[in-house]
Amino acid sequence: MSKVPATRPERVLFVHAHPDDETLVSGGTIATLLELGAEVTVLTATRGERGEVLVPELASIVGDGARVAAHRETEIAAALAALGGPAHLWLGGPGARPTDLPHRRYGDSGMQWGADGRAVAADDAPADSLTAADLGEVVDDVRAAIRSTGADAVVSYADDGGYGHPDHVRVHHAARYAARAEEVPFSMIVEPGSAEVDLTVDVLPVRAKVRAALEQYRSQVTVDPADPEQPRALSWVMPHGERQHAPAVEAYRHDADPVPQAPQTFAEMSRQGKAAAVVVAAVLGLVAGALGTVTHQQTLGGFPVGAVITTLLVVGLLVGLRLLYRSRAMVAAAGIAVMVATQVLSSVAGPSSPLVPQNLAGYVWTFAPAVVAAFTLAWPDLSGLRAARSGAPAARE
Repeated sequence: MSKVPATRPERVLFVHAHPDDETLVSGGTIATLLELGAEVTVLTATRGERGEVLVPELASIVGDGARVAAHRETEIAAALAALGGPAHLWLGGPGARPTDLPHRRYGDSGMQWGADGRAVAADDAPADSLTAADLGEVVDDVRAAIRSTGADAVVSYADDGGYGHPDHVRVHHAARYAARAEEVPFSMIVEPGSAEVDLTVDVLPVRAKVRAALEQYRSQVTVDPADPEQPRALSWVMPHGERQHAPAVEAYRHDADPVPQAPQTFAEMSRQGKAAAVVVAAVLGLVAGALGTVTHQQTLGGFPVGAVITTLLVVGLLVGLRLLYRSRAMVAAAGIAVMVATQVLSSVAGPSSPLVPQNLAGYVWTFAPAVVAAFTLAWPDLSGLRAARSGAPAARE
């Protein structure tokens, strides 16, 4: 789903709300990616504590959220193994939580069916539920998962959560915001026949794996027996009685490609970027030094226009670099380059044809760049004060 270096396989993070969601709507893609050698991780937000339990022999755990959660943990472990063994994380747990925060569990928010046949929020979502949690905290947990897995792509639901379940909708927003913040491509699961499809995955070759995975969720779905005449057909009955059929392809719509923000200051640049910026500043300093050395003696009606213009050129260069990039390193590189260019050209010209004679313009050109550079380097960085007033982090030089 994204371009990655040939030195390692692609890493894809699937973000889902409850155990079984990953298999029901993206199991074929997960199994296919694993067969192709990709590194796949499934991130599950809740343990589905409020999901219906269909199996009579599990009637004793109905209404007991902790026991339902424990049982569904075993189901998802078996299902993922059947799909080919992707890595698995729980939202808020190890690998999916900022390291400076204690781990937490997000509870199933529950749902109810609306008049239009779509899921709507339940009236009694618990305080520890996913939808009751601060969205920023959920986003940070997904971002932590992206970083810990080194994901090259993130996949989750479309903005309606597929059928309206509030946990699915919350997961969509959190995964999308997190992917954009981490500058990772984000793709949404959509209906294969919709006009929004950007990518389809042929999942018929892995149908047996998906069937085996779905059969692990006996508490949630009833898988129809395999038809010997149509071995690749797969259907199941949901808790509310609806029979669903697995499509031949799973479809996805890509979010807008994330556009990384260009570095605004020297501190935001990469190590290579900083080195290149210093080199560019030095080159600009050499050019300014050469121009100034050659032209600073020019006069107009007795006025030392050359000395004034060349000095202003150095002031504009050094002060501009400091204001635009907040970088003393770039200022130092440019200032030193100006003085080096002056000294080199003066030496090459020789004493018989001095480019920097001992007159007022010569003295100004000799000492002004050093004075301007010293002043520009010495003034304090006020970005911390500005950041404190605005609430934004300060950029450090």
